[in-house]
Formats: sequence, structure tokens, C-alpha cells
Amino acid sequence: MDNLRKQLGEQFKNRRDDDSFVEQVAQLAKLSGDQVYQSTLSLLTSLDLPPTTSRRYWFEALEHQKLMTRALKRSVTLITAIADYIDKTHVLPFEPHLIDSNAFDKIVSETTKDSLTGLHNRSFFTEVFEQQISISKRYNTELSLLFLDIDNFKEINDIYGHPVGDIILKKIALAINSVKRESDIAVRYGGEEFVLLMPFTNNTNGMKVGERIRKVISETTFAAENHRLSITVSGGLSTFPSNGATTHTLLKIADQALYQAKGAGKNIISHFKPDKRRYMRVKYRNPVIVRELGIDDNTCHYGIGKDICIGGLLFKNEHPFSLGSRIQVHTNVKEDTSLLLIGKVIRVESYEPDHYDIGVSLSFGEMEKIAREEISGLLKTPH
Repeated sequence: MDNLRKQLGEQFKNRRDDDSFVEQVAQLAKLSGDQVYQSTLSLLTSLDLPPTTSRRYWFEALEHQKLMTRALKRSVTLITAIADYIDKTHVLPFEPHLIDSNAFDKIVSETTKDSLTGLHNRSFFTEVFEQQISISKRYNTELSLLFLDIDNFKEINDIYGHPVGDIILKKIALAINSVKRESDIAVRYGGEEFVLLMPFTNNTNGMKVGERIRKVISETTFAAENHRLSITVSGGLSTFPSNGATTHTLLKIADQALYQAKGAGKNIISHFKPDKRRYMRVKYRNPVIVRELGIDDNTCHYGIGKDICIGGLLFKNEHPFSLGSRIQVHTNVKEDTSLLLIGKVIRVESYEPDHYDIGVSLSFGEMEKIAREEISGLLKTPH
């Protein structure tokens, strides 16, 4: 609800004219009510008036500005009109002065920023998330949401005390800000939870940003009140529209992915994946060669298997394939037995630098189809 205050605060620094400022106040009032008029008149006139009275004075002053403009046949500034209105209409102790832009920005900041970390607060995020979803729907673009949680943060508070915990929260916020892109929106969601909203970002690039944040934090030693602490974070990623079309669904999916990252050992960035395990899995440590299907780039990526079953394969490599992408995997089951597998990426996780776990759901129907096409082409080739 309060996010528009931040937006207007930023616009205020570069406002073009009185009309733009009046519009900013109107938009803020829609979100936060009559206290906006109270704060605005206090800054413009130094008068401390009740909110309802401020609202009435504000609109009467705007009408007075129009009357003065018509009477004088020239434009009249907002401050001049307000000063003249109060001076002529009301018996009040009044001394006009220019607006204190720093004080105005402070009011805006206090309603949109988290006081401890300086990141955006949850109420700001709630409103801007809805707006970004609407933009993504309108322009048919992707948007990714990263839900981050500091691992074992309760233990930090219990062992070292809340002052140390507060320092860690501030430094984690600084780390997130140091990595995020200019278009990304960083939020302290609550407690030790953070959110990064990434407009125009698909799940692959969202995973890369999340991995960079995780890596920076895990490789940093945090100093706090004579203590030096190693901190890690876990994260869950969701993407519009592949994981959902509403803020509620995307938050839920990202939260579930975060829960799975915690359960998998922490210090992990994870996509949500429903547990559809139907087959017995065995460890599989053979090398794999992977190529994405359906694109012009025929680059091969090399990795190592982790486990395999009738329905799928899990391997690790340095390339974060997109969820839903079709890939071809070549591997040797035994020294003399080569295996070509085709499937769809259903899992992407990262918890080491340039290290991604890729889960593939195998498609035997597609493998059979491609095999038939290759054999048919071979039979048609003259020898």
C-alpha cells in the first residue's frame, strides 16, 4: 500500500511543476488517507493541523490557486496560493516557508523502507508485486521471485544476542544490494526473510542471480561485535507465468522451494519440485554429455551423474538449463554400453559456485520417435 509514497518521493526530487506534486499528494492520499494532507501542509506551512482539517484546507487552497490564477491572469505557485488562502481565510499563526525536501523524503522513506536494513518493507513489496504482475501480463514478459532465508538465524540470536543478529541482518541486506541488478527490487519480508523481485527475468537468469547472492554470502566472514561469523542463506525461486499467474501462487511456490532447499541441507537455491518419485533410484556417477534440443546452438555441456531411475536422471554440471527445456543426454552405462536419453528438465538447484543439479524426466516416447526417424533417414540414404 505504501509503495507509491516511495515512488512519489523519488519523483519529488525531480518534479517539473506544482501540478505533478499535487498529483503525487493525491495518489499518496488514496493509499494512506488524510494524514498525507496533514504531513504536506506541515511541511509547506509549519502548521500542525488535524488530518481531516488538513484535507479540507488542502482542497480549498487548490481552488484558491485556480481563482488567483484567473484573477491575475498568470500562473500562481502552490506555496503562494496556500499562504494567501490561509492568511485571508483563517485566523491562524502562520509563517510560510519553502518545503523541506529532506523532511518530505524522510516521511516517504519511513513508510516504504525497513528501518533496520534500509531495504523496502513488506507493505511496499505487496503493492509493487501486484503492479509488476500486471505489467508482465500486459507485455507477455517473465518475472522471477526469489525467497531467501538466513540459515540457523535463531541460533545466532540465542548464542550471540539480538544486537549481533541485527548487525547480521544489515550486512545480509548490504550483500543482497551489492549483487542485485538495478531493476531488481530487494525487500526485507520479515524476521530473517528477504525477497528479491526480478522483473523481465526468466527462471534461468533468476537462478543465476540467486546463486550469485548465495555465493557472496557464503564466502563472506561477517564481523559483529568482536565475533566473526560464517553465514549462509537458502532460497526458493518461482517464475511468472510458468509457476503461477498470481502473487499468492508465486509466493507459495517460492516458499515451498525454500522449504525444500532447507530440507536438502541448506545453503541452496532451489526451484520447487513436486515429489513424484515412483521408481527406485540408484547412485550413478558416470560422466554425461548434454545438449539442449530445439535451439540453434549445439553446444555440449559436460557433467557427472548423481542418480538414475527408470523415469529420470539427476546430474550436476556448470550450466543452469531452464525448467521445461528439452535436452539430450549421452552417457555410458558400462564401458562398452552407450546410452542416449531424451527428456525434460524438471529440477534446477544450485549450492556451490557454478554447480547446478539438473533433474530430467525421461521421455521414452520421444526417444523412440527420434530413433525411428534416424533409422528411416539411414535407410533412405543411398549406399
